[in-house]
Amino acid sequence: MESAVGVTVGAVWVLSAPVFVFCAAVDFLDRGPDCIPLLVSGLIVGLLGLLVVRLSSFPSSLPVSRLFASVVSGAVAALIAVTVAHLATDTSIALDVALVEAAATVTGTNASTLNADSMSLGVTLLRALGQWLSAGAIIVVLVRVMPHLGVGGLDADGGVATRSARRLAPRSGSTMARLVSLYIGLTVLCAFAYLVAGMPWMDSWIHSFTTLSSGGFSTRSGSIGAFDSPAIEWVAIVGMVVAGTSLPLMFRALRRGDLHRFVRSVEFRTYIGLILISVVACIAWSDTWPTVSDLRHSLFAVVSALSTTGYLAGDLESVSYGSEAVLLVLMVVGGMSASVAGGFKVMRFMVLGRYIRRELRRSIHPALVGKIHLGRSVIGEVALSRIIGELFLASMTIIPIAMLFSADGLDLEAAISFAVSSLSNVGFAFGLGGPDGHLQMMGAVGHLAAALMMLVGRVSITPVLVTLGGVGEPLQQKVRHMRRTATREVLR
Repeated sequence: MESAVGVTVGAVWVLSAPVFVFCAAVDFLDRGPDCIPLLVSGLIVGLLGLLVVRLSSFPSSLPVSRLFASVVSGAVAALIAVTVAHLATDTSIALDVALVEAAATVTGTNASTLNADSMSLGVTLLRALGQWLSAGAIIVVLVRVMPHLGVGGLDADGGVATRSARRLAPRSGSTMARLVSLYIGLTVLCAFAYLVAGMPWMDSWIHSFTTLSSGGFSTRSGSIGAFDSPAIEWVAIVGMVVAGTSLPLMFRALRRGDLHRFVRSVEFRTYIGLILISVVACIAWSDTWPTVSDLRHSLFAVVSALSTTGYLAGDLESVSYGSEAVLLVLMVVGGMSASVAGGFKVMRFMVLGRYIRRELRRSIHPALVGKIHLGRSVIGEVALSRIIGELFLASMTIIPIAMLFSADGLDLEAAISFAVSSLSNVGFAFGLGGPDGHLQMMGAVGHLAAALMMLVGRVSITPVLVTLGGVGEPLQQKVRHMRRTATREVLR
C-alpha cells in the first residue's frame, strides 16, 4: 500500500539493524554480557523493517500533513527500536524506564536513570551512536524536508537556516552529502583531540559521538568531570561550541579558507556574545574571587547549556540562583540555526527581538511599514508568524508537563527546570541535591511525560500536533457524523 509513514518506519528499522549488530560485535570483543541480546534484537528490528518496507510503497503525491507524519513516525520508530534494545539487554527492566532512556538516546538528551559505570560497552556504544546518528538525521531533515514544512520559520520564505543550507550545491543531495561529510570529519577530529588530551581510546570515540551530536551521554557517571583533566574539559568546550554552530557556515568558511565568514555572520556573533556575557554574569554572581578553574567551569557550564549538550564538569549544587537562571535561559535559546543543537535557536530569538523593536516603533509611528532584516536576509511575515507561533506552542507545553513532574515527585523548582531542560534536549536541571537525579525521583507518569517533552524538543511541536490531529481525524469525522445524524432526527 502507498504509505510514506510505512516507508519511513521500515527504513529506520532496517538502518538500525547494522548499528545493533556492530554494537553486539564490540560487546563480544569486550566479553560483555549483552552481545546476544543486542544481536537478536537487531535481527528482529531489521526483519520487521524489511517486512514493513516490502508492504509499503512511497506515494506519488505527498501532502504536507503526511510529510509531518513521516518525520514524527521516523522518530517514533527509532524510539521503539532503542526501547527494544534496553529491554532485551535488561539495562532497563520497566517499560517506562526503557522508553525514557530510549527517548534520551534518540533526541540527544543527557538525562538518565542508569549508572553509566555499570553498563556494558555494547549498550554504552549503542546509546552514543544513537545520539550521533539522530543528529545526523537532523541534517538530512534540514536539507530535504524542512524547506517543505516551514516549521518555526525555517522555510524558503525568509528561512535563514534552510536557505543557507541549500546554497551549498545546486542539488539537495549534494548539499546533504557535504554537510554529512563535514559532520563525520569533525567527529573524527574530536575523537583524536580527546585521545591526545589523555582520554582512553574507546572513551574518546564515544565522547566524540556525544559531543558533536550535542547528546551528552558519557562513559562515566560523573560525566566529563570524572576524568579530572583540564585538557579534556577544554576539548569538550571547543567541541560543544562547534556542535552549536551552523554547519553550512562552517562548511563555507573551511572550504574557502575564509574565517572572516564567522565574523560577518550576525548570528555567530550573537552566539559567541551570549557565551561571553553569560560567563561574566555567572562569575559576577559568585561569592568568591574567581580562579582559573572557576572560569573554566563557568565557561563549561555555559557552553554545555547553550549547545544543549548537557555535559557536567563539576558540582552544580553550589551554583548561585542567578547562575541557575542564566543557564535556564541559555537552554531555551539553544544553538545556531542549521546546527545539531536543540533549543529554540539563536536566529529565532534575534528575529523576535527585531519584531518587538518594530512594534514599539509602530506604537509611536502607526503608519510605519518596516521590514525585519537579519543580516542580509529579509524575514517575511509568514516566517515571522511561524516563529512566534512555534515559541508560543512550545512555551505552553512547559506548564502542564511541569505540573505532571510536580505531581510525580518533584518540587516546583525542579519540575519547571527539568521541563525546560527536557524540551531543549539538555538533560541536567536544578532544584534537587544533584543535577541528574530528576528522572530517578519520578515514576511512570513522569517518565512518559519526560519522553514526550524530549521528542517534542527534537522534532518540534508543530509536526507533533499536526500528526496527533491526523491520528484523531477519523474519530472527529465519526463524532461529526453522529451529531449531524442526531440533528436530523431531532428536526424530523
